[in-house]
Amino acid sequence: MALPPKTDQAFLREVDEELRRDQLAGFWTTWGKWVAVAVVAALVALAGYMYWQHRRETTAGVEGEQLQIAYDALSADKVAEASKTLTPLATSDTAGYSALARFTEADILLQKEDMKGGAAKLAAIAADTSVAQPFRDLALILPDVGGV
Repeated sequence: MALPPKTDQAFLREVDEELRRDQLAGFWTTWGKWVAVAVVAALVALAGYMYWQHRRETTAGVEGEQLQIAYDALSADKVAEASKTLTPLATSDTAGYSALARFTEADILLQKEDMKGGAAKLAAIAADTSVAQPFRDLALILPDVGGV
């Protein structure tokens, strides 16, 4: 048969539990609103970041489709149609698609034997620090390869 615990131990345990409960209640009374505000602010920031990321991916998808349309037009020898599609892409905020569109514009100029215009486009890509370094390096090499 189990012996009941000493009443002193049971009393001290009960007092300790009550003290912890009062401390937790005091914490929530003092800081509860701030904790709730911090949680809501973190959730709003997370939602904003996820929306921005979704928007960026959607824009990149549309620009990728536009670039493919321009490439399809070029393969069908419709240079004017491709140029109309490439012009807005060249000024895009998406650096990769912007660089590819500008490279394509430079290639069109070089194929038309407009060496100065093509070289100027490639020089602009090489000087643009928002473009990734491999693209800038390629823009420096291409005039030498193309005989400009």
